[in-house]
Amino acid sequence: MERRKGYIAAFMAGLLWGASSPIAQFLFESKGVVSGWLVPYRLVMAGILLFLYAVVFKKQNPVEIWKDRNEAIRQIAFSVLGMMGMQYTFFAAVQETNAGTATIFQYLNPAMLILYFAVIYRVAPKAKEIIAVLCSVSGIFLVATHGNIHAMSISPKGIVIGLLVALTTCFYGVIPGPLLKKHPAEMVCAWAMMIGGAVLMVVTRPWRMTIQIDWQVIVAFLSIVILGTIFPFCFYLASLKSIGSVYAGLLSSVEPVAATVLAALFLGTTFQAIDVVGFVLVLSTMFILNYKNT
Repeated sequence: MERRKGYIAAFMAGLLWGASSPIAQFLFESKGVVSGWLVPYRLVMAGILLFLYAVVFKKQNPVEIWKDRNEAIRQIAFSVLGMMGMQYTFFAAVQETNAGTATIFQYLNPAMLILYFAVIYRVAPKAKEIIAVLCSVSGIFLVATHGNIHAMSISPKGIVIGLLVALTTCFYGVIPGPLLKKHPAEMVCAWAMMIGGAVLMVVTRPWRMTIQIDWQVIVAFLSIVILGTIFPFCFYLASLKSIGSVYAGLLSSVEPVAATVLAALFLGTTFQAIDVVGFVLVLSTMFILNYKNT
């Protein structure tokens, strides 16, 4: 029963993460919202809510992480390069391309990490890692070109932002590792959201942007903050405790599927059959890399 709840929690995390992308796409396409306005406000509000949850309900110490200088530096690096970097580039990719394509770019990060360790640390990739890289590259090629290198279906800017999504997702996954071994994930992520959001506010100054706020914008924004951030984060943490990181990661990979289907159903975003093949190729890397680990 406990494992079944873990499976459901991981699936729900991916589903809710995936649902937040089409909501953001709706704000960009129909309400004139831009990522420079949405992301800083989203990070700060979600960070405050998660911080209150960690302190009030989980009784976690909010200053423990700042007592060690090296840990404090790592926390700031994670906040800016990981949390802020990944969130901003991801929503910028949604704005430039669409929800499904932006989400798929996130799943390039395993291939990037494999190439990074192969080049920097001269760690020879295993056969399944080589296959995973080839699948990732082939999948993105199909999504970007529809199989015709002379006819790009994604703008060069969209491809650059998408690759930055994959890169910052690597930072998001790697930098906080030592922190999460010593400190609660809720507190690490809450600080990262608040710091990253504050830094991004200084850069983009969203209060100077002219955004027409109506009830649809408010509902969509709160949905992204609560249903697309707080709830899936809690679901994912719960699944880690009962089924482990491998199964949690595999089940939450429903995210790009959810983003693609919801964008097609509710926003009219069109995808060709070859796009679906590309999505499947990129997603297959999760299963290839975890083969025999399950």
